[in-house]
Amino acid sequence: MKRILSRDNPLFRHLSKLADSPRYRREHGTIVLDGEHLIEAYFTAFGPGGMELIVREGMENRPVTMGWLERGWDEAPVIFSQNLFDALSPVTTPSGLLAFAPIPSIPVTEGSSGFSVLADGLQDPGNLGALIRSAAAAGGHEVVLSSGCADPWSPRSLRGGMGGQFVIRIGEDVDLVQQAREFSGAVVVADADGDTCLFDAELPRHCAFVIGAEGRGVSPALRSCAHVVVRIPMARGIESLNVTAAATMLFYEWRRRTPVGPSK
Repeated sequence: MKRILSRDNPLFRHLSKLADSPRYRREHGTIVLDGEHLIEAYFTAFGPGGMELIVREGMENRPVTMGWLERGWDEAPVIFSQNLFDALSPVTTPSGLLAFAPIPSIPVTEGSSGFSVLADGLQDPGNLGALIRSAAAAGGHEVVLSSGCADPWSPRSLRGGMGGQFVIRIGEDVDLVQQAREFSGAVVVADADGDTCLFDAELPRHCAFVIGAEGRGVSPALRSCAHVVVRIPMARGIESLNVTAAATMLFYEWRRRTPVGPSK
C-alpha cells in the first residue's frame, strides 16, 4: 500500500479541503467518512464504487482493518502517517479508518408511504444529522432543507446522521414555502405555542413535518402554510425541547399510528 507522509501531498490537501469546505465538497461531489460505522453504512448502501480507504499508520495490522483491506476496492487503500491522519480526522480519538466517497443521490420514491420533513434554517450540523437519522429510522422518505440549513454532508452532520443520509433522500437549498404550498398531503408545523396537542392532532399517512431552528422557530411565511400547528405537552418550568428530541417525538407518533411494514 502507498504511504503518505507529507502535508504537501495532493491527496492529503484534497482530503483536507473536503473535510473543511462545503463548496469544495459540492464541486467535487465527494464526502469524507470517518470511522468504521459510517464506512460500513455507505459500503452497504452503495458498494465500493468510487470509495477510497485511508488507514492510519500503525493500525493497518489490526484484525478489523485487515478485514476492510481485504474487501474489493476500485482504488488501493492508502496509509497516512499518524500526524496527517489525525489532522484529517474530525474526531478527537480517531478510529484509524477514513474513506472518501461520492455524495449519494437517492431518487424520489413514487407512492412512498413515508412522511416528508421540511427543515427550516437548522444551522447546527450535529442537530441536522440527528434529525435526518431520526427521520430515516421512523420511516420518513425525504428531508428537504432550506437554504439556511447546515451542510448535511459535513463530517459533523454525517456523524450525527450515523448512516441516515444514505437511506433517505436529501433535498438542499429548497424554497420551503413553495414546497409546502405544492405538497399534496397535510403540512404539520411543530411549535411550542401550537393550537393542537400532538397527541390529539390528525397525522395522516401522507404528511410533511415542518421543523424550525431552535430559538427562531419556523418562519411566519412557512407557518402560514400549515394545515395544523401542533405542540408537545411539557411539565411546568420547561419551555421547549431540543429540536431533534421534539422532531423525533413527532416522527414516532406518526409511526405509532401508521403501519409502514416490518421493523427490526
